[in-house]
Amino acid sequence: MIYLCGDHHTQIDKQEEHFPIALLLKLKNDHVAKVREAMNAAFEQIGFPQLQIATAWVNPFQPSRDDQDYSVLPPEAKIQKNKLNSGSRVTITMGLSVAKVVGDFIQNEAQIDPEYPEKLKAGFLQEYYRLRQLGFQGDDLFDLMCEFAQRGMKGQAQRSAGLAVLVYLFEKCDVFEK
Repeated sequence: MIYLCGDHHTQIDKQEEHFPIALLLKLKNDHVAKVREAMNAAFEQIGFPQLQIATAWVNPFQPSRDDQDYSVLPPEAKIQKNKLNSGSRVTITMGLSVAKVVGDFIQNEAQIDPEYPEKLKAGFLQEYYRLRQLGFQGDDLFDLMCEFAQRGMKGQAQRSAGLAVLVYLFEKCDVFEK
């Protein structure tokens, strides 16, 4: 579906030969991408406080070595259930390398603010359900959630920390389909 004003709707309907479906879909997709980019730029400095606290804390930690055993974590079933490809799998695997650090931080923060874990989860779930309602799924949904987790983060280390928090919530089945 493409929303148009009455004038353009009539113009397109009366000149179907000049506006084939493929062209209309391209125009729509280009516009959606342009709007998404503009919104991300406009909201670059906006995040929710729980994510900002978590990423500031996780940011200085280095990922563990590759010899760590992840077999106790069942991410593959979640990757398949959410229809994610190998690119998303790489992001998830890297995030899992610091998942314990994120989990430890969240448990420690819960000692100070018992509602912190639920607030952090709720911030991500609100965006997740909003995007699902807009029809996003699979890798498109995952990519948008990654952008959300990195919103307002200036440096790559901060953006990576935002991804680590998202992957932690993915692994715990707090965000994305179980």
